[in-house]
Amino acid sequence: MPTNLTRWNPFEDLSNWWPRSMFNRELVSAMRPDGTMSVEWNPRCDMSENDKEVVLHVELPGVDEQDINISVADNVLTIRGEKKQEQQEEREGQTYTERFFGSFERRMSLPPSIDIENANAELKDGVLELRMPKLKPEEPESKKIQIKASSQG
Repeated sequence: MPTNLTRWNPFEDLSNWWPRSMFNRELVSAMRPDGTMSVEWNPRCDMSENDKEVVLHVELPGVDEQDINISVADNVLTIRGEKKQEQQEEREGQTYTERFFGSFERRMSLPPSIDIENANAELKDGVLELRMPKLKPEEPESKKIQIKASSQG
């Protein structure tokens, strides 16, 4: 009987064991050629819309504002950045250090009526709030069409 062999990946087993809900976001890790791990994560986003604006909230705990880049091209909003976090704790004469380095990128389609020039963003308590006002719809210019009378004769 033929046997199928598969290569064992210990990181895959680890990612299946590790509770994804622990960080409240999906983590994707990959081994780099130099043997280090790179981690990508998707922060949670909430988008709401009313008559005046579109409001986006993005959970970015531990991310500094200088590590966030927001851009818009072809009605697609892109938020990307990197999280760099290090915690150190001393217990019973031993030092424990945890480091987390990871990049993220989120893309969302925007309605064409967004006024990007007047958008503003604020990072407060680990939540990025992006307010994008809507352009006022232009009312079509009304034109009167003259009726020309023609005589039959």
